[in-house]
Amino acid sequence: MTTCIIFYSATGNTRILARAAAKATGADLIEVKDRADYSRAMMYIRGIPRARKGEEGEIDPAEIDVSGYDLVAVGTPVWAFKPTPAANAIVSALRNGEGKQAIAFATSGGMPGDTLEMLTDRLRGRGMDVVGSVHVPERDLSGGKGAEPLIRLIRSASGA
Repeated sequence: MTTCIIFYSATGNTRILARAAAKATGADLIEVKDRADYSRAMMYIRGIPRARKGEEGEIDPAEIDVSGYDLVAVGTPVWAFKPTPAANAIVSALRNGEGKQAIAFATSGGMPGDTLEMLTDRLRGRGMDVVGSVHVPERDLSGGKGAEPLIRLIRSASGA
């Protein structure tokens, strides 16, 4: 089963998680960039209010063809207990994902709030079969063991 991990990372935590999971599972990795390129201050001033409203950012790449994958994992940081605008845009950018298995994952300094449910709903709205979700707190990433829940979920979904 071929797997793709698609993610946006503002501070590097989601990148750490995605890279570790890709390395352990052999998944392809696509890092999405938000064209807004928020500084730390602008993340709070502009990014978080947009996340609260469920808005989409402008991302690169603007379209992501997942036709060659059986499993697609989508990851985001948590902003104000919601997915980032870039993560919302990732789901809209997916092409040929109908009927594919999906996983939602998130990282945060605290609690995930509604992030995983909202991301899951968006993926299902695109016709994907969400087989699981996982939140990894920042403190677990710094300990080096944080990727294990995502790795297990990917391996379980892919039958590996």
